[in-house]
Amino acid sequence: MILSQIAEKSIGYSSSINAAFKELLMGKSYGAETQGPAAPEAKPQLTHEQKAKQDKIMQQFYPNYMVDSGIRPGSHPMYLTIDKDHPSLLHTVQYGQSWMYSIGDAAIVHCFTQNGQYYKVILGLDKNKDEVHGFYADPGTFIAIETAENNGVGFSQISTELPDGNDGAIYDQEKINYCNYFLLNVILLNDLVLKNKIVS
Repeated sequence: MILSQIAEKSIGYSSSINAAFKELLMGKSYGAETQGPAAPEAKPQLTHEQKAKQDKIMQQFYPNYMVDSGIRPGSHPMYLTIDKDHPSLLHTVQYGQSWMYSIGDAAIVHCFTQNGQYYKVILGLDKNKDEVHGFYADPGTFIAIETAENNGVGFSQISTELPDGNDGAIYDQEKINYCNYFLLNVILLNDLVLKNKIVS
């Protein structure tokens, strides 16, 4: 990935110093070679049916989301809104994610690490209720997010950053290991499991 990005933006120059100076002074070629930048590879385009299917799958993990243009180089912010009927189902991505509370009710983030550990983070502003404004989930951590419905707002909005140059792949619970399945069914006894929204 990084090598292809460099190739798209770099220019190669191969020559001896003597030949390079001659070319600069005389305006003629003395064997120097210039290459690049390489043309970016064309990304495959989805058909209308494929895009509709992708959007339907995406709504299971990001029920209502918006990606902004952003001000940080290398990433774009995504704002995710969830409510009691539209949680973010169990999934993971290839990169680590920083999640931040934005507005509304607190959000409960259930986390399952690759080594089988479970922990819960409550994103919000009330430190007396053990709420935190933000946290970082390591790469490969499976997360499921639901609203705490604690402030009477009816929804929770949180945000994260989507890195540029990533394919955006989302992996669901089929990639989770056996230990995490055990924890999911024994520890995470809430609507996300009881309504059979995560585990089939």
